[in-house]
Parts: sequence; structure tokens; C-alpha cells
Amino acid sequence: MSEMTERIPMTTNHTKQGGRRSTIEAHRESGVPIMLTQAIIVACTLCFCELLCSPLYVSFAPRVFPILPWALVAMLLAVMFSYVVGFALLWCAESFAYRMKRKLQPVVYAVTGAIGFGVWTVWVVLGIMNMISGRLGMGTVSADHTTIATINGAVLGLASFFAAFTLGERLAKHRTVVIVLGVVSVLLAVGGGYVLAAMMHAVA
Repeated sequence: MSEMTERIPMTTNHTKQGGRRSTIEAHRESGVPIMLTQAIIVACTLCFCELLCSPLYVSFAPRVFPILPWALVAMLLAVMFSYVVGFALLWCAESFAYRMKRKLQPVVYAVTGAIGFGVWTVWVVLGIMNMISGRLGMGTVSADHTTIATINGAVLGLASFFAAFTLGERLAKHRTVVIVLGVVSVLLAVGGGYVLAAMMHAVA
């Protein structure tokens, strides 16, 4: 009986279909939490995308926001989303995808990210933009621009969460890279916080 027991492979509650490990676990080689790595991937992906999309958002309120300062503010909001709301959404996506087939799991993550960042874009990103432009007497973002921003935010959320799912476990084994990306995202957020504070002081 003892020999039979030794030959039976032990399984845990963290074993996933398709061989993927639970994102709640730490990587077995580096010890870096996989979900933390995913959040960092979301943050860095969104920061890069917000930089590319900054001309679009600046066009919603002409003569109000310079491109690079607004890009830093958008990065601040993206990092806040990733490390606060993003963690909760990654946990929800993991919970929903846990028992699904491997092919469906990235779809769950992508849809979760699209909904989450789409809503965040309308409530937070455009909210701050409207507050600043409103204090300057320049009005608020139009309904058409709100629709465009919502779609754009949903696409960015989809892309970032899809990247987090596909790259999270592979990147987690590189501790140094994860730390560097995390520090870079925090520094970008600090820069964005400084710019936002300066903007708020200027329109106060």
C-alpha cells in the first residue's frame, strides 16, 4: 500500500487545466508572485498605450492640455488602476477562468480588462479632464468624445490584460526584470502626480 501511495502523483488545488499554474502562486524558480507580475505588466502596457494615445485625449480639449504633461497624468491614472482596481480585476478573472479550458482563459482576462479600464476611463480619466477644463471655462468633453474614449479605454484594457495573461508566468521567473518594470511604473506615476498637482494648483 505504501508503495502504491508513493507512485501516485500528488495534486493540489492550484493545478490548472492545460498545465498553467494559478496566478495566486509565486513562481517556483524566482519566488515572484505571478499576479503581482501580471499587475506590473498591465501597468507598463497601459503607460505605453497612454503615451501613444495622448494626442487623441488632448484633442478632446484643445488648448488646455499639452501632450507630454497629459501623458504623464494619464500614466499616473493607469498605474493607479493597475495596482488598485487591477489587482481586484485580475483576481476576479482568475476566479472565473480557473476551471475553464485553456483556450477560453485569455478571453476572460481580456473581457475583464476591457470592461474595467473602459469604465475607469469614463469615470476617472475623463472626470479629471472635465474638472480641469471646466475650471478654465473650456467646457467638458462632448458625448461623441466620451464614446471614443470609452472604446479606446476598453481596447487598452483588453490588450493589457491579455498581455498579463500570456506573459505573466514567463516574466515572473525574471525577478530583476519584474523589479525594474515595477520601479519604472512607479516613477512614471510619481511624475504624473507632480504634473497633476501643478495643474490643479494652476486652476485653483
